[in-house]
Amino acid sequence: MQFQNPQKNADLQSPRLKHPDQAPQKGSASGRLTTVIDGVTYDITDFMQRHPGGSDMLMLACNRDASIMFHSYHRRLDLAETALKSLPVLGGTHVPSPIETPFWKTMKARVNEYFDKTKQSSRGNMLMLSKSIALLVMTWFLYYLIVFRGYWLLGPILGILMAINGLAIQHDANHGAFSSYNLLNYIAGADNDFSVGGSSLMWRHQHVVGHHAHPNDVHLDADTYSNFPILKTNPALPSRFYLKWQHYYAPFLYSLLGLDYYFMDVPAFLSGAYQKIHLQPIRTVDQVVFWGGKIFFGVMHFVLPWFYYDGFSALWKVILPVQLIGSNFLASLFIVSHNADDIEYNYNGGDWAEMQVRTGANWSIHSTAWWLASGGLNFQIEHHLFPGICHVHYPAISPIVRRVCEEFKVPYTHYTTYSEIYFSHLKGLKKLGNMPDKKE
Repeated sequence: MQFQNPQKNADLQSPRLKHPDQAPQKGSASGRLTTVIDGVTYDITDFMQRHPGGSDMLMLACNRDASIMFHSYHRRLDLAETALKSLPVLGGTHVPSPIETPFWKTMKARVNEYFDKTKQSSRGNMLMLSKSIALLVMTWFLYYLIVFRGYWLLGPILGILMAINGLAIQHDANHGAFSSYNLLNYIAGADNDFSVGGSSLMWRHQHVVGHHAHPNDVHLDADTYSNFPILKTNPALPSRFYLKWQHYYAPFLYSLLGLDYYFMDVPAFLSGAYQKIHLQPIRTVDQVVFWGGKIFFGVMHFVLPWFYYDGFSALWKVILPVQLIGSNFLASLFIVSHNADDIEYNYNGGDWAEMQVRTGANWSIHSTAWWLASGGLNFQIEHHLFPGICHVHYPAISPIVRRVCEEFKVPYTHYTTYSEIYFSHLKGLKKLGNMPDKKE
């Protein structure tokens, strides 16, 4: 495991690492929506409904520096910059983006060439739509059998299907990659609220604004610091005596993820921030989906099982098996790709795209079953480089990404099987838990 020294506070001022909440933009007194890209402040109010990626993705850029999101989601930078030039400028001075390195430019050009040659959209296709519909039908049919027909032994399977909904439907949708139709992206993204128990709104802030821009950064990625002091998943975090056993108890704690998402989204929403990331201006539709999803999920997964199973027996027959098994499956899949023994933390090499490769790892990329069940997260490197590309395309672009990494001598970490990366994850947890604090 290659451990880097944590970034100092002064380093957080650099364009690459500037936190999206550092010196947030307030917008104009007239209520106009603004964003900052490469040092320039733009008025995006009127562009909101014309944004090709949809208003929901653009809302994430409101009142914050969105430079990293802009460059990471726009593979065809010339087209994006043409649109940018049409926006009203409110101030600031253009600064060349440090993200546009030779490595990143070459990577984008090769992937763009693939889509040009195959004449495909990089978003979801009929395979994505059909398998998502099939997954939703299976999930809710199984729910019907368990809650209304008494087949409670099927509860763990329902939990796993709910987790796959989170991995294989809402994940792409809330990245704007599920479909070329932005309304369909929003509907599929709300699967998080109504089928999984989380919040599409909170997830977009935690995952798109924070994690994807700064993976494994101890200051900027909530995924790497939010579980401390219970777990230490970054070498820059302080040590605690009990953490030496975290590789034993962590797998059990993963079972609590779903309940944590369901309940802890509420105080975060009310506070107006997810961890260090302030929320976008909240629209009526955001309110409706957030509270509607919490109420609907609570009724379907807590109230109705309690009613149909006569009280407390619902806990051990339905509620806990569904939540605990599903949460463990979900957490165990997504945590390994950034927390294996061979990946890097707190990368400070200055190349954003290289950071995405060095802080992630692929696994079981030749397995169709894992590809479908994980929503392409077994192609973690490809996903982090191109979050706006639907996961149905990852097997095709993976060899392209790997060749570019070889050309630029950037390590491309891959595990042959899931069990291999899972045990590497536990090994990494053990090493982190036994690591003493570094002396300044």
